[in-house]
Parts: sequence; structure tokens; C-alpha cells
Amino acid sequence: MTPNQITLAFVFGYMALCIAIGLWAWKRTTNTHDFFMASRNLGVVITGIALFSSIMSGFGFVGGPGLVYRMGMSSFWILVTTPIGWAIAFFLVAKRIRILAELRNAISLPDVAAARYSSEKVRGLVSLSILCGVVAYLATQIKAMAFVLQEIFARNEMWGHDSIMFCVAISSAVLVFYCVTGGIIASVYTDLFQGIIMMLVAVLIFFTAIGEIDGGIGGMTHLILADNAESAGPWGTLGMIGCLSWLLIFTLGVVGQPHVVTKMMMSRRVEDARLTLPITLGGYTLTALLWISIGLLMRALVISGDHAELTRADDAAAQFLQYYAHPVLAGLVFAGLFAAIMSTADGFLNIGAAALVHDLPKALGFSAPRNELFWARIATVGLALLAAI
Repeated sequence: MTPNQITLAFVFGYMALCIAIGLWAWKRTTNTHDFFMASRNLGVVITGIALFSSIMSGFGFVGGPGLVYRMGMSSFWILVTTPIGWAIAFFLVAKRIRILAELRNAISLPDVAAARYSSEKVRGLVSLSILCGVVAYLATQIKAMAFVLQEIFARNEMWGHDSIMFCVAISSAVLVFYCVTGGIIASVYTDLFQGIIMMLVAVLIFFTAIGEIDGGIGGMTHLILADNAESAGPWGTLGMIGCLSWLLIFTLGVVGQPHVVTKMMMSRRVEDARLTLPITLGGYTLTALLWISIGLLMRALVISGDHAELTRADDAAAQFLQYYAHPVLAGLVFAGLFAAIMSTADGFLNIGAAALVHDLPKALGFSAPRNELFWARIATVGLALLAAI
């Protein structure tokens, strides 16, 4: 098999796994508590990995290496601020929201908000804000999946570069299938798979990257320092104010992401939060090796003249995979990239369906539909179609 065929095989293998997970979760989804909340029965390891997987998305594979390549040490401040955000989220939100969810038998974030403030208006506002964000975010994720799939097909001379709608159809069909069949149960188990892939490839890429330059990380840093001392300084090229502004963005950003907060409601026990936090922090820090390693290596290779200057900083990961990674490793990374995009998309799709079917009717003074699970699945399909269009 050629390297491109290996990559295609890994991506198709991941799609097949998603379908299998959806069918497996179908048998375990009998009501809306299963569909939206996984019956609040997730273990510590699954919850911890699903949480950090939910925010990595495609950023860890594409945006992260591009930031390191372009800004140098500036992007390291993300590693400082995001763990602070996780700590705040677990300290202020995780335990309290889990208790409220159990006491009020909540199956969505608007449920908890309505219980906390004793107001159906709050439920309605939270539901509307989630729906507005979900459609826009889903559209971006579906577009990203389609572009990744299109590039893989093009490399294998399958359907060519003009088949973007075909790629949208394939990626959306797989996403909708396992979201409709398995709900949030399928979502968290694909998160688990994505997290494991990301941790594995992060370690493999780290050792691959340090082997490409004499002196490893030290050699890369020396080359970058000699070329641009500011880039290798503590603030990078972004500067102190820019780096410190990420303190606000990434600390509050983690706390306020609805698909992340919703997953905190799904743990088996209230006291599991203190065990989940170290797993989430450890997994996030480990996967950060991926974007740091690729970004530093590609910058060092360009400076040393061993690689041409990149047209776009975000091409750093693709160039690394094409020229310096083993085909199997490249296949794993592409599968991980696809998994990262889909795992974030399915989380938003699920909370959007909950807001549309469960919460908006209540906020407007109506009771929930009699066959709520059926309508939740219909809403899932509808939201995905709207985002794809």
C-alpha cells in the first residue's frame, strides 16, 4: 500500500468504528436520560478523557502547530492558562452542577440553569444561546471534516478536488448515524477513542520530531534563538499583553463551554470530580506535545534550510506528516484529526437537540413531547442538515 492509501484506510477504519459504536450504543439508549445524559453513569477515566477531548478539536492538530511555528513561545501560555481554566471549572462548576442534576433529575444544561434560578425564562435564554452557537459551530466542523476528507481523496485520486459536497455528505452521514443511534453514549465513547489516539500519536510525534534535529529540543531552540531571539523569549512574538490576554480567554473559555459543562453532569458519583481532574489535566498536557513538537521542528527545519518556508503557518502539521512521519503514524494522525473534529461536533449536536426538543417547549409553557426520544433523534438529523446546508 502507498502512504496515501494507508491514510485513507485509517480514516475509513475510524468511520467504521463510529458506526459500530453507534450500533452498540443503540442497545443502551432506551430513553432521553440515556440519549442526553448517559444515565449519569460514566466512570472516572471515560469522563476525564472525554472532557479534554471535547476542547482539543482540530486545534491540537492544525491550529496549535501553526501557532508555535508563527509565534514561538507565545503559544506555550495556552498550556499555562488552560489548566487553570480546568481547575476553576472543577472547583466552581463540576461538583455543584452534578449535585443539581441529580436532585432535579436534569438531562440538559438549561434544566440545571432553570433549577438554579427558578426561572423558565433562564431556561429559554440558555436554550436559544446554545442553539445559535450549535448551528454555527456545527457548520464549521462539518466544513472542516469535508476539507480533510477531500484532501485525502484527492491524494488517492478519488473523485478529485471538486467533490466537496460529496465529502460533506459522507462526513455528515457518519456523524448523524452514530449521533442518532447512540446519542451522548456514542459521543463520549468516540471522545474516549479520540483521546487515546491523541495521547498515543503525541508521544510518537514527540520522539519523531526530536530525532529529526541534532540536539533534539535543545537543538531546535538554539536554531530558533539564533534566528529570532524574540520568538524564543518568554512572551514569543505576540508580546506580554497578548499572552496575558489568553489568561482570560482560556480560563473562562473552558468554564463556559456548554458541551464540556454538560459532560460534567454525567459522572457516576458527585465525588468523582476530584479524580477526574488529574486525568483531564494529564491528558491535555500530554496531547500538547503534539502541537509543540511539530511547530518547533518545522520552524527549526525552515531556519536551517532543510525545508522550504511554509506558505501558511497552519500547514506545519500537514508538511510534517507528508515529509517526516512514517505512513502509519501519518494515518493515525489523520484518523485522530477526523476523530477530533467529529467528537466536538457530536457533543454540540447532542446539546442542541436537547435544547430544541426538551427545553424550548418547557420555556414556552408546553410540556415535553410524549415520545421525546424519537423527536430528539429527529431534531439531531434536522440540526445536522441545517448546519451542512
